[in-house]
Amino acid sequence: MQHAPQFSKGRDLDAAVAALRPWLADRLGVAAVEIDRPEYPRGAGFSNETLLVTARTGSRVEELVVRIAPAPAHQVFFEPKFHIQYDILTALDGHPEVRVPRALWFEDDPAILGRPFYVMQRMRGRVPVSMPPYNSSGWLAEASPAQRRTLWESAMRQLAAIHRLPVAMVPFFDRPEHGTQGDAQHLSYWTGYARWAFGDDAPDVVRVLLDWLDRNRPAHSRAGISWGDARIGNMMFGDDFRVVGVMDWEQASLAGPLADLAWWLLFDESLSVGQGVPRLDGLGGRAETIALWQELTGHSIDHLHWHEVFARVKAGLLSLRSRRSMQLPGSAGARHFSYLHQACDLAGIAVAQDVR
Repeated sequence: MQHAPQFSKGRDLDAAVAALRPWLADRLGVAAVEIDRPEYPRGAGFSNETLLVTARTGSRVEELVVRIAPAPAHQVFFEPKFHIQYDILTALDGHPEVRVPRALWFEDDPAILGRPFYVMQRMRGRVPVSMPPYNSSGWLAEASPAQRRTLWESAMRQLAAIHRLPVAMVPFFDRPEHGTQGDAQHLSYWTGYARWAFGDDAPDVVRVLLDWLDRNRPAHSRAGISWGDARIGNMMFGDDFRVVGVMDWEQASLAGPLADLAWWLLFDESLSVGQGVPRLDGLGGRAETIALWQELTGHSIDHLHWHEVFARVKAGLLSLRSRRSMQLPGSAGARHFSYLHQACDLAGIAVAQDVR
């Protein structure tokens, strides 16, 4: 695995090793621990800092992942509840169907690494990456259609297993300050996100779309578990092309399973035909995905259209926030523009102005 540039998160990795040695030794119940120089995973996200750590004590080797809360300058999400990521892993530990990394310890004290963090056991496998898109090159493109089919079906079964989880397992997902129903909470949160991220400088198209979502919100819905970042790029697969684990729960909510299905369909499209790349043979397309999801969950797809508009609004907001946080020029990437205008097209909204 390649090292990410140290400046990518601005951390002194030697200082991190020095701080982690006594902390890990205490957690492992040993006198001393040696730690190899940490690595940043290839393609790691912007919203959290992740270190891959190998700790050694005698003949014992521990392969760990350290997930560190975002610094304010790197904060992508509104009202981040960092501890919830650890809580969901703990709640799902040992679940017979949903596979997640095993969470080991949470540390609130910022004196260790500068911010709170938690530690997981490292999973081994391969992840379909977005850059370059897995449909164009890489290990999945080199696999056989039958192997890809195995991967896609395993991923869909894992997604459906998440959507069969009872809400009672994750009471900490609830955001009553944003309303009582799941999709009402979700819309209130993302409306607050737009205010937090952009203030009075939010593009007009964002206000128009949020108003459309509010006026067209489904009249009857119920809270349900939403993974939040549902896509095969957040799953790890073994050599048998089956799911090893589900990662990245930072957008988890009670928005309901349809929110995940809409997000899944959006990224399946944007990482294939959306970039002018044919979908790999063996990976299910839109109709197959919807049909298998319904078969596995028993859920209706009523109101999927509303959630697909919403998915594009969220993707546009996140992309625009990230671009502005990194102070990239307006011409650097136009995904936010594309996502928001796709949302307008789906909603039947005519928008003349550009998104800056």
